[in-house]
Amino acid sequence: DDREVFRFFSNGWTGDVFQMGSDGMTSHVKSLKPTSLDDVIALMALYRPGPMEYIPSFIKRKHGQEKIEYDIPIMEKYLSETYGVTVYQEQVMMLSQELAGFTSGEADNLRKAMGKKQISVLDKMKPKFIKQASAKGYDLIKLEKVWKDWEKFASYAFNKSHSAAYGITAYISQYLKVHFPIEYWTVALDYADEDKTSVFLSEILQSKSINLSAIDINKSHSVMTSDLETSTIFWGISSIKGIGEDTADQIISERNNNGEYLGLEDFLK
Repeated sequence: DDREVFRFFSNGWTGDVFQMGSDGMTSHVKSLKPTSLDDVIALMALYRPGPMEYIPSFIKRKHGQEKIEYDIPIMEKYLSETYGVTVYQEQVMMLSQELAGFTSGEADNLRKAMGKKQISVLDKMKPKFIKQASAKGYDLIKLEKVWKDWEKFASYAFNKSHSAAYGITAYISQYLKVHFPIEYWTVALDYADEDKTSVFLSEILQSKSINLSAIDINKSHSVMTSDLETSTIFWGISSIKGIGEDTADQIISERNNNGEYLGLEDFLK
């Protein structure tokens, strides 16, 4: 519930964040402006082929630009956290129990059929759902619509537990970046490939609170290191093209044993 973490999400500072590094995801998270972990988790589930078409509606509903509607009022109980949009398999499982009195086992079979896109199994379960739900007094036309929506949902069904693991990992990344920026970026840059490095540098420069030092033959180490007192990240010697960690370690070992290099000639010797 850290507001500053969600501000980072809302600003689109996600190029380094787990599962959020693409331009498309960055654009959506900026539009969504998440204010809770639930928002982040839902976006993780929606940002895939199929459910992507629901992202604009999800965002508009969050910001009050589109009315949140439920086919049957009781459905709000399980869909309110996702603004009336069915996002997770777990929501369908609970709704099938609520509306039609499905057992836990039947609800799980429904989940499995959706996850594996077993249309024939869904076709067999539909009459039971309609019969038992209508017996509880729910409108038949609305029940047909609900089931039709679920059939469409089956083509992209995602479980919340999986999405939650992704969302929490993304949140942790942002939390560390907010509260331990020097340590975070030192490690991130050390592991970044060439394409990601430029993305990371762009965000670091925006922060204006971190100093980046070019490779210093007397201060840099083999990998990225940092000085917390001066908020400085020193580029690693091994990042120079053609110089691996072994060569970098030899340069540093010489420096440790015989003192700092006094100039180019001393370094060459």
